[in-house]
Amino acid sequence: MNTTYLAMATFALVTSISPGPVNILATVSGANHGYIKSVPHILGATSGFVALLFLSGLGLSGFIQTVPGGLSILSYSGSAFLLYLSYKVAYSEISDNGFVDHLAAPTFLQGAMCQGLNPKAWIVSLSAIALFIGEGALEYSQLLAFCGLFFLVCYCSISTWAVFGTLLKRVLQNPDHHRRFNQLMGGLLATVVVYTLIISA
Repeated sequence: MNTTYLAMATFALVTSISPGPVNILATVSGANHGYIKSVPHILGATSGFVALLFLSGLGLSGFIQTVPGGLSILSYSGSAFLLYLSYKVAYSEISDNGFVDHLAAPTFLQGAMCQGLNPKAWIVSLSAIALFIGEGALEYSQLLAFCGLFFLVCYCSISTWAVFGTLLKRVLQNPDHHRRFNQLMGGLLATVVVYTLIISA
């Protein structure tokens, strides 16, 4: 049993800490607004993914696959939403003191939506259920334990990216540096979204 949970924790860490739309947005939020104001996004993204993982364990993925084009609709609509966010990040206006003028800190709901509409989150949740829960008789205790473990690891992983963003704030006090940073992160977010869309097609 301990070996199983160690494997679960390792899987959760690798998939949560790796670059993805949610982590990139957490970095941007940390850099622009600080860690405290990024917590709603972190909590929303963590809760959103765990909810997706739990529902996948209950058979949501199988239901969606019965809907003609269901997965494709989710994938394309989610990618469109994330590409819109990448545009907002890249072209946010920077004032002369280095602060963002029109880019509000992401909310809990936006964080949750980023996961629900994130192709990477769907790939990870489906893979996690297939690897650790399987297709046999569902053990709710194991599913709940996996979800709890993922919540802890996911929150810490996204927080790491947000903290990394806050460490960049001193450099970003220069408006030109801040503008280039947001453009870079917006471009990186768009690249990750397109790449994830391609591999999930």
